[in-house]
Amino acid sequence: MVVRPADPRLGWWLAAALLLPAVALTQPTPAALEQAQRAARAQREAAEAAAEASRAAAAAERRLAERRVEAARQLQAAERHLADIEQRSRTAAEAATAARGAARAQAEALAPMLPTMLRLALWPAESLLAVPAPAEDALRGLLVLQGLSRSMTEEAATLRAAEAEAGRRAAAAAAQAAALREAETAARLATLVLEADLKEARERRAQAEDAEEAAARRAATAAARATSLEGALARLRREEARVRAAAAARARTEAARRQDASAPSREPAQPAPRGGRAMPVAGQVVRDFGSAGEGGPARGITLAAPAGARVVSPCAGRTAFAAAFRSYGLLLIVDCGDGYHFVLAGLDRLDTAPGQRLLAGEPVGQLGAAAPDGRGRASLYLELRRGGRPVDPRSWLAARG
Repeated sequence: MVVRPADPRLGWWLAAALLLPAVALTQPTPAALEQAQRAARAQREAAEAAAEASRAAAAAERRLAERRVEAARQLQAAERHLADIEQRSRTAAEAATAARGAARAQAEALAPMLPTMLRLALWPAESLLAVPAPAEDALRGLLVLQGLSRSMTEEAATLRAAEAEAGRRAAAAAAQAAALREAETAARLATLVLEADLKEARERRAQAEDAEEAAARRAATAAARATSLEGALARLRREEARVRAAAAARARTEAARRQDASAPSREPAQPAPRGGRAMPVAGQVVRDFGSAGEGGPARGITLAAPAGARVVSPCAGRTAFAAAFRSYGLLLIVDCGDGYHFVLAGLDRLDTAPGQRLLAGEPVGQLGAAAPDGRGRASLYLELRRGGRPVDPRSWLAARG
């Protein structure tokens, strides 16, 4: 795409200045001049219409990007809930397995005594008389066996109840997990639809910008045909003065904004990238900033998240780097402005490209498969740099809106 000047009208007048020497060689007739002026007005109106269409396309793209941010937030919530339900299902299944194991162990322990206990239950008197021991000892043994039988029966009932409750919880968790998987699938499909719509909107915006630039060039050519060299130069000088004044005003505004941003606050060391904040992935911190490791203190934090989890931009800004980098694999660097950069590593897929504008929370990629321990968790490395130096991102993430 053609790079436009800071102000499109300045580009028109510069083009007019290049064309005017050739035009000034001939003196147009009044009729020709009137016709040229009408053509210039028509081209100017067409250029304004093209500029309006470009602004509308850019606004539509931003609305879709904001919807994409919301869709990614909902998908992250679904991933968190699904991971929680799956963990509860695993816990319930383990409890049911433990209860069944305890019941089997009890049955194995009672197996040698079952014939005697059955005989005592059916024929207590005959069994007592058949014991070759004093009647008092035989009666005491009978009472002990009967008490043991009652105790084992009660314990077996408790184990069966525990197994049934664990099974019920496992079934309920499985049902909830199935429903959440359906919701997650629906959220992913909605995200895919939004991504396709956003891609189409970006293409329309690019086409509108190209049309705007072409219309601006035609308007500049028409303006060159409709005026004299002196008039064009005078207008060019006025336009340059206006652009310089506008640039100076913007510089003053930016300087005032930077001065306000750099004023001391209650937490002067806390990073504050522009445009909002977002947790990049639905996960938990498993390694803190500054913690000891083989390569020295950690310069960022490591987050454990569900396998295949969606990763979003932690701040608003532009994609500065998005590609494979050495042993980091796929690496993403987001320029948040004011000297802040977020570095994200461990992604399995990138959904952004260098130079792309990003909103806080806009999807930028996806994590890969689970770690080798088989626990269904992947990891994302997150680093925040301020002026090229790593700073702890946890306080900034904890304060996100």
